[in-house]
Amino acid sequence: MWLYDLAFHLGTPVYKIEQEMPAQELHKWAKYFEARPIGWREDNRTSYLLSAQGVKRTGDELFPSLAQIKRWDQDREDEDVMRSTLKRSVFGALLEKAHKED
Repeated sequence: MWLYDLAFHLGTPVYKIEQEMPAQELHKWAKYFEARPIGWREDNRTSYLLSAQGVKRTGDELFPSLAQIKRWDQDREDEDVMRSTLKRSVFGALLEKAHKED
């Protein structure tokens, strides 16, 4: 369904995207929609308004799009921690050394 959302937001038909857009760019759009689902800005704005009116729940508790963003950001942080831990390990040093020799 994200392909139809992309077509809608770009103002172009789906068949045109399928025929003309390079696969690499289409893949990047898919990653973008995974990180920032359609409608997240409206949901975020609404969560701020609800908070100002006294609602105690957070935006990611109320809106699936904001929960998805939070999960995606957390996954990226976990990935960064793993990379930095790997770089400091003995195995990471061996990988880096092998990469420099290539």
